Amino acid sequence: MKRIRVAFCLRDMQMGGVESVLIRILDKLLTHKNIDVSIITYVDIKESVYLEYFKKHPQIKLFSLYPCVWLGTRLPRFFIARMIMHSLRDIYRNVRRTFIMRKCKDIDVFIDYHDFGFSEELKHIKNAKKIAWVHSSIDVFIKRKFVNKLKYYDKIVALTDEFINDFNSLYPNQTNKFIRIYNPIDIEDIRTRAGEAEPDIDGDYFCTVSRLTNDKDIKTLISGFDVFWNDAGRPDVKLVIVGDGNKKSEYKNYAQHLSSSNQIVFVGAKKNPFIYMKNAVANVLSSRGEGLPTVLIESAAVGTLNISSDCKCGPREILLNGRAGVLFEPGNMDHLAKCMFEVYNKKVNVKSMIKKSTDALNRFDAETIVGQIISLIS
Repeated sequence: MKRIRVAFCLRDMQMGGVESVLIRILDKLLTHKNIDVSIITYVDIKESVYLEYFKKHPQIKLFSLYPCVWLGTRLPRFFIARMIMHSLRDIYRNVRRTFIMRKCKDIDVFIDYHDFGFSEELKHIKNAKKIAWVHSSIDVFIKRKFVNKLKYYDKIVALTDEFINDFNSLYPNQTNKFIRIYNPIDIEDIRTRAGEAEPDIDGDYFCTVSRLTNDKDIKTLISGFDVFWNDAGRPDVKLVIVGDGNKKSEYKNYAQHLSSSNQIVFVGAKKNPFIYMKNAVANVLSSRGEGLPTVLIESAAVGTLNISSDCKCGPREILLNGRAGVLFEPGNMDHLAKCMFEVYNKKVNVKSMIKKSTDALNRFDAETIVGQIISLIS
């Protein structure tokens, strides 16, 4: 069988859901001897977790397009200096792009793995197949005019049926390129890791595992918890926030001014967040928009109930329209507080929801999903 050379393109590899899913895909692809894998990033990989991973898997070739940060992304604010830097950056990128892409001339399939981040680079590629992976919601897809980039790709992978249905209604003449592939989850590995240790948190707690950025709307989560905690009579229950991001300091400062401040715990990013999920009253997702929130699937895998914003796209599909978890209106802290109150006080059938959630996990089985990916790239 002919060897297939595949390059995954991702601007950066930070600690987050997109990157963790990619690692799962790579783990499975490496077991197939007829597939060679490369990773192309904009900048050098810095996260120690991923550096360790690629060190253990030297068969994966790494390419960095624009390793010079000064000429890559951090531009001065003063407009004249910015104009000069823009010109220098364009020259730098054109030279680097030509040099690196020549090294990748033998690639059979390029996978632009995160929301058309490599469209400028890949539109120049003529002798290979190109696939784009859409991790955003349909609202972001429309807002950022991603539809204009479809012409550069042979296939587009969406993460949910909801996304494809919404897309088809908006762009009925563009539907032939789309295919739905869920994110793969290694259920047994997650369950094993969840049992490796106990969380360093005493008593009951709600948990969120999230990148602390604006789109995750952690402020609504913190506000909703504060309303719940006061309405419930200030019980001995905490909110544990697992993750890191550029809004961490802002969220911590905001939490300090609430009456429940002593109950809100920021534990930072963790290599094994599943021990926090497993022991929680519920896992909470407060995002304004998603592609397919992996954290909801991971929480279901460890047998913990999910409370999620009913944002586009993914939560409703994962939680079976509210039968396998609790949905609240995005950005509505009072609705979230009500949901937390009902879960904490067993006003909803938690056991039934958890059973429905775990029974539906086969949809995300890693072997099945990676089999679909291999069929696509073949």
